[in-house]
Amino acid sequence: MSLHLINQIGKLLNSGSDLIRSMNTALLTLSDYLPLRNPILLIRDQVIGKFFIELAPEIREEKKNLWNQKIALQTGQASLSLHHQMLLYPGDKDLLQLPRPESIERMSLPLVLQPVNFKQNNLPLALLSAEVTDFERISEVQRFLTFLADMLALSMVAKGFPMAELLDSEAIHQDVPMVLEQIVGDSEALKNLAQIIKKVASSKATVLIQGESGTGKELIAKALHSHSLHRKAPFIGVNCAALSENLLESELFGHEKGAFTGANTARKGRFEQADGGTLFLDEIGDTPLSFQTKILRVLQEGCFERLGGNETIHVDVRILAATNVDLEEAIAEGSFREDLFYRLNVVRLFVPPLRDRREDIVHLVRFFLNRLNQQEGRNIKISDEALTRLQGMPWPGNIRELENAIHSGFLMEQGGWLHFAPQPERATRLHRLGPKSTGTSPREASLKVDELVNEEVQAIELALVRAKGVQVRAAEALNISLRQLRYRIQKYGIAVRKIRL
Repeated sequence: MSLHLINQIGKLLNSGSDLIRSMNTALLTLSDYLPLRNPILLIRDQVIGKFFIELAPEIREEKKNLWNQKIALQTGQASLSLHHQMLLYPGDKDLLQLPRPESIERMSLPLVLQPVNFKQNNLPLALLSAEVTDFERISEVQRFLTFLADMLALSMVAKGFPMAELLDSEAIHQDVPMVLEQIVGDSEALKNLAQIIKKVASSKATVLIQGESGTGKELIAKALHSHSLHRKAPFIGVNCAALSENLLESELFGHEKGAFTGANTARKGRFEQADGGTLFLDEIGDTPLSFQTKILRVLQEGCFERLGGNETIHVDVRILAATNVDLEEAIAEGSFREDLFYRLNVVRLFVPPLRDRREDIVHLVRFFLNRLNQQEGRNIKISDEALTRLQGMPWPGNIRELENAIHSGFLMEQGGWLHFAPQPERATRLHRLGPKSTGTSPREASLKVDELVNEEVQAIELALVRAKGVQVRAAEALNISLRQLRYRIQKYGIAVRKIRL
């Protein structure tokens, strides 16, 4: 192994330039020192868990893209189970069926596959592949690719590449049906939703995903992206409700240096980061009207300016938006733009709440429990009685609430079985899941909680009546935000009827 080559690769990976660009230069350099052809770097997609070709200097871009599309369309296990170097001789089955340059397509060459591992208990960050042109120097190529993989892993982690824990996927998914990747269940409602996703995924049309909090709207968005023709392109998500208007504008559109106090450098926004791919706007119904106008312009014209900048930037981005707000009602109240709604509402998907697909609860419980057992190296179980009780609960927080309940029961386990201890503010609903109370939630405390809830419900109902059903006015009268009011309406199941003048 040439010390000069090692020195060159080390300098490239430790330079301040873009890691992918440096690695591309490194792959081009390899054939000058080693008897290999067709070096390829595959990087694991964190959204759908598959390996895609990132760099292949000797392969035409068109051929590389076709191979990536083929991999994305394949069903079955998302992650390749390759954690040790493999050497495939002519006649062996190529696990990846990697594309080859036209100049060597008819040649039979041994192939080395080298995973880029950071830690033993993590999935590979990437894969290195190369074909060896000199049989007598195979071991030399193998040693160098192992060395290169170790250097690359350190550089990738140092530059922020995310790592995924290595879990026994078969154990996690055992007896757990899925209609799409990571979407657990086999109810008719979920199957119908999966069919629609497959139909519209390949389109560039904007999709509006509606559903209550915790139903898995982001998973639906990721499924749309992973089944699209641009699945190899970025999937970028942003929670619009988590940021103020100024921060949201900077987050989505980016800013130039000096645009505001603290903007010491220019920064690309989420629209630029998602160029060529998918941008997921979660909680779009909670954005202010002034910001909705700016989103509308990007949807109509495909362009925008960064904060503090004059240059018009054009992007090709597919927009997926999600909300738990009734946008038609928000339009009537004046809190959402009607023209933006029609731009977003090209295709509308409704994600059913958990109470409308109770048959999926048992599958979700097993999925969450299997995953926790794998992560913690435990074998905690759940009783049939507890499963039945879980299926009978209303779950206003939907799948997110169910997952949290299973996690809590796992932490509170007793004798190897999930144990559901009541929470003070929810004692009247959760105490049924565990053994009888031993004094941890006194009746007096429960009554006080109920009294406070009743007072809050009555105040909200009165404000709605006085506002003639217009939620914006009711929120103002209660001195709370519209979002807080809608959360309480949903939480307490308050019926809202508009009173026409």
